[in-house]
Order: sequence, then C-alpha cells, then structure tokens
Amino acid sequence: MLTREESKDSSASSSSRELFKFFNKLLVGQSAVPEFILDNYILFSIVKLKDGSATYLGLLDKWYLMSKIEIVGKNRKSISFIHEKNAETATESQVLEGMAYKEKEDAIRAKGKRDFQTSSRCFLSAAKYFQKIGDDYNLLEAAGCYEDAYKSLQQLNQLDKALKALETAASIYEKNDRQHSRAARTYESLAEQHKKITNPNRNLEKALVMHKKAAELFELDNDGRYLFSLISQAELSAELGYYEQGIILFEQIAATAANDSLLNFRVKDHVFWQCLCIIALDDWVRLEKQLAQSSESYPSFTDSRECEFVNSLIAAKNSYDPSAFATACKKYDQLTKLAPWQTNILLKAKKGLEVEDLQ
Repeated sequence: MLTREESKDSSASSSSRELFKFFNKLLVGQSAVPEFILDNYILFSIVKLKDGSATYLGLLDKWYLMSKIEIVGKNRKSISFIHEKNAETATESQVLEGMAYKEKEDAIRAKGKRDFQTSSRCFLSAAKYFQKIGDDYNLLEAAGCYEDAYKSLQQLNQLDKALKALETAASIYEKNDRQHSRAARTYESLAEQHKKITNPNRNLEKALVMHKKAAELFELDNDGRYLFSLISQAELSAELGYYEQGIILFEQIAATAANDSLLNFRVKDHVFWQCLCIIALDDWVRLEKQLAQSSESYPSFTDSRECEFVNSLIAAKNSYDPSAFATACKKYDQLTKLAPWQTNILLKAKKGLEVEDLQ
C-alpha cells in the first residue's frame, strides 16, 4: 500500500516530522528544509526533493542517498548543503530492492484496478530488479512477480509474452534445490498451455519438453506426481509420432504402476498404449512377442478388454481381413473411447491392411 505526503501540506505528520529532523542534520547555511515528496510503502519509503536534486531511500529506520544531481544556475544554488558523512549511501542491492518493491506495489494497485497493461509491465520490471540482486530470497520474489505478470498478460491475451514470463519463473524455481516440485508444477502448467487447442501458437514439441522437465524435477523430489508427468510425456510422444520413445516410457510406467496398489488398475491401459505404438511401427511380429511378455508380467492385463482387443487386431491382420479389423475397433470404441492419437494409429493400420488385401 502506498501513501503520499508533500512537505508543504503535511508538516504535522509523524513521517514528515522525522524527515525534517533528518534534513536539518544535512543543512549547512540553509534557512529552510527543501520541499520534498514522500512515498511510504509497506517495507520502505522514498523521498524525492522537488527540485529533482536528490532521492533518498528509507529502510529499517535509516535513510540512504540513492541519487544526487549537482544543479548550478542563477536562481538555483549548488546543493552543497548535503553532508555525505551524515547521509549513508545506499548499496546497489538496497537501491534495487527499493525499486523492486515499488514496482511490485504499483503492479498490485494496477491489478486491483484491472489495469492489466500497467500491472504486467510493473510486475516484469519488479522481477528484473529482484533478479539483479541475485540472492535466493530475491530470486524467489522475482519468480513470483513473473508468475503474476503471466496472469496479467493472459488477461491482455498476450499469450506469447505470458508463457515466456511463466517459463522464466519455472527456470528460477528449477535452480533452487528446495523448489523442484514448484518448478515441476510450473512446467506442467506451461505444457498444458502449449497443448491447448485454443492457443493460436499451439506447440506440442514445446509441451513435450515441459512435461519431460516436470517429470525429472518431480522425480528429484521423490514426488508422486512424477508418474503422471511421465504419462503425459509418453502420450504426447505417441501423438507426435515418437513411437520408440513412447514404447520405452509406457513400459516404464506400467512397471512402476504395477508396484503401486493405488495405480495397479491402470497397468492394462499403459500396456495397451505401448502395443498401439508398436502397431504404429507396423511391426506385428514384435507386437505378438510384446503381448506374450506383457501377459506374463502383468496377469491383470491378460483378462482385460484391452488384451482381447489387441488379440483381435492381430487375428485380423494375420487373416488379411480389414473388415474384422474395423469391427474390432468399433466394438472397443463403443465402450472405451479412443483418444485421437490412438484412432489415427488404428486408421493408418487399417488402410495398410486394405492395401495388403487388394494385393
């Protein structure tokens, strides 16, 4: 929250009285305290002399000289009344921190007024100041400001800038050993944004990278959400046509889920999706071997509709019967809706089978 006082209007306020005492110590041969404007923020204050000659930062009951300009002219004397020995000069970090908090509070006020243009600009400015300071505390402040900027930019429908701000926040969290899960959650949010159909710059390759980073970071923190990021990564790999990568990931997911009592029921899905990736490679010999191996490793898969479906596809393939292939797909899809990437794989396989049947 910001409050503003001017020396000529508020000489009775406690803040101004303290400032008058402070300036009196700095005056040499001057009959009056210079006029100033005082901006009080939550954690600090900034005083600007109205003649523009100096700016002071108030932190923890101390005042620091932020900037000083020598002004020489007929009607304006050089500001020689300032004793440097009586006014401590703020360190670069203190100045940056003061500017950062000022920008952040301006951003919060603008956001409250739904002025998202100003709030996004001020949040980004604050984030950059916090980043320049560079210690862990201020870097986390910077990341938080980038996240807030992302939200304001979304309101302005500036999606590219919004996602860039959010990715910067994620990269800051990623470098902090105690923020891996937070970084992972942020990367997951980025992945979902890049996958959205409504995003005019939809980028599935970028989404895949984000899911991969999220999975790695969740794993570093032993966070159970690791598996769900891995599933998203595997599905997107299959959708993008990286079938070998999908096969490896689905195998890893199935093995992990099989040892988890809460996720064991999903093993059949992951084995089935792995089989679809093998079908996409048109390697039916490999598919039969994988089906036999999976049935042995995961007994729950053997009795599933998914296993029955894959067996019916293999039978249709071996008998060069595209009609039986289509019937099996329709029957399965009626009870369990196939995802678009799965449907595309099966349609391509059916067309290949039709060509073989004609030959």
